[in-house]
Amino acid sequence: DAASRDRYLFATVCTRPRRRLVLVRQAVGDEGSPREPSPFWESARELFDRDDVRRHTVRRALSSLTRELETAPTERERLRSVAELAGRSRADAASVAAANGWTRRFERAIAAFDRPTRITNERALRLMGARDAYSVSELERMASCSSAWFVERYLRPATIDKEIDRMLRGSILHAALQRFYQQLPSVIPGADSVTEENVEAAVRLVHDCVGQAVASGLRIDAGDLDRRELEQGLKRDLEQFVRDEAASASPLVPRHLEVSFRAFELEPGVVVSGKIDRVDGDPMGARGIVVDYKSGAAASAAQIRERDLLQLPLYMRVLRDQLGMEPMGGVYVPVGGGRRPRGMLRASPDAVEGFNSRDYLEPEEFDAVVDAARDTAVGLVERIRTGDVRHDPHGGDCPAWCDLWRMCRKERP
Repeated sequence: DAASRDRYLFATVCTRPRRRLVLVRQAVGDEGSPREPSPFWESARELFDRDDVRRHTVRRALSSLTRELETAPTERERLRSVAELAGRSRADAASVAAANGWTRRFERAIAAFDRPTRITNERALRLMGARDAYSVSELERMASCSSAWFVERYLRPATIDKEIDRMLRGSILHAALQRFYQQLPSVIPGADSVTEENVEAAVRLVHDCVGQAVASGLRIDAGDLDRRELEQGLKRDLEQFVRDEAASASPLVPRHLEVSFRAFELEPGVVVSGKIDRVDGDPMGARGIVVDYKSGAAASAAQIRERDLLQLPLYMRVLRDQLGMEPMGGVYVPVGGGRRPRGMLRASPDAVEGFNSRDYLEPEEFDAVVDAARDTAVGLVERIRTGDVRHDPHGGDCPAWCDLWRMCRKERP
């Protein structure tokens, strides 16, 4: 059997050396999790006195994987030692590399972390500059980190096997909510929004809409378990969403769904595109707020300003200039999890009620945030057109959840 064959091979290897035999095992995995020793390791230890084994066992911590230059046994390990030395003294490392004929390899390794990030390829610059419009979500990603924007929106790497990821789930979720609000007035006669009186019927409707959206929107070869997990998860999240809508104190009702704009001009030569998830309006007037669905946490008014979030402020400009409605605010509505909507709203005697008190801004401050978002977007378009890609995560440090550091080579905190 396999165990007997492995035992034979281990014994064969151990009996070949004539002067010294060194047994090495990995105590922890690459991610730092402990690894159990092999039974052969334990068998070899039992052949010797316990004190002798303890005295002759050498342990090397993860921080000691690179040997000292003087004791490194191979050229590869000596090169690793020089690279480690460069982190403390690049001049000393360069001198050692020059003395051993490693200058070219050393400079190539060091340049991997210092190479310029700005795009200089003329064809790439022409392609980026020739675009007719830039999506608002793309510009917001550019504002959060231009290296992440470059990888996600320009290079756009994808897996070979399509899977149910966050983007696909979000697409089906949006389709289900669009069906729900379109069918609500006909399924529940006279209903233009979800209330405490019709919430149970609305829950049944949203469950049906999820089933329809999954059936039409899941166009990959997903297993039955994955399909059911997706559908049940969406039903759970959207049921909570509908019940939260019924308990909302907002007097506004859904007026427009999935509002697309393809050529909204911020200034001559700068055009943006996007899609507003929902616009809620005053039943008796031309006032409205922008509603953007979020699968995660919703940003407050303060966070919108601090993080240069562009969607709500720019969508409110579209609401005013393209739909002809007076923007009273914009809110991110989390789907699932029972989290409350957050965003930015105009404070006034006739302000829209029912939202967090910290998200109401005085009219001058409200308008300043909207104008600042426009200026930021214009500046970001100019950066894209000139290939201005940097290592510039918002706040200076990469977020823990970002997995793009292997491509941008930004040092992790």
